[in-house]
Amino acid sequence: MKETIKKQTELIEKITSSFKSAQTALIKKEIQDLSKNIAMVEEYSLEFEKLEELLLKELNNLGYSSITNYINSTNDKEMSILLATFMEKLNELSIVMSNFKEMLDFENNYFDFVKSLFSNTSQTSTYSKTGYEKVNSSFFNKSY
Repeated sequence: MKETIKKQTELIEKITSSFKSAQTALIKKEIQDLSKNIAMVEEYSLEFEKLEELLLKELNNLGYSSITNYINSTNDKEMSILLATFMEKLNELSIVMSNFKEMLDFENNYFDFVKSLFSNTSQTSTYSKTGYEKVNSSFFNKSY
C-alpha cells in the first residue's frame, strides 16, 4: 500500500510538471507542445485512477474503508508521512492547475476581444451598419 501511495505521489509530480510545461507552451504559442503536455496529463490521470482503484482494493482486503481509518487504527507513522507528502504535492498541483485555467481564460477573452475588433459583429463599433452613430458604443464605454 505504501508503494501505491509513493507511485501516486510521483504521478502527481509528473502531472504538475506537465501542466507547467503546458503553461510555457501556451505563453510561447507552441501549440504542438501544448497538445503533447495536455495528452500527458490525461495519460498520467488514467494511471492515477488505476492506482486509486488498487489502493482501495488493498484497503478493503485489510478491512478498512478508507486510508484515514487505516492510519487511525494502525498509527502507521511512515504512512502518515507519505500521505502528508502526497497532500503537499496535490496542493501544489491544485495551484498550478488554477494558474493554468486563469491563463486559458485570459487567452480566450483576448481572442474574443480581438475577434470582435475585426468582425462585422463587433460590439465596439461606433457606427451601425447603416452609417448612423450608435448610442454608447464607444470602445471606452464597453465593459469586458
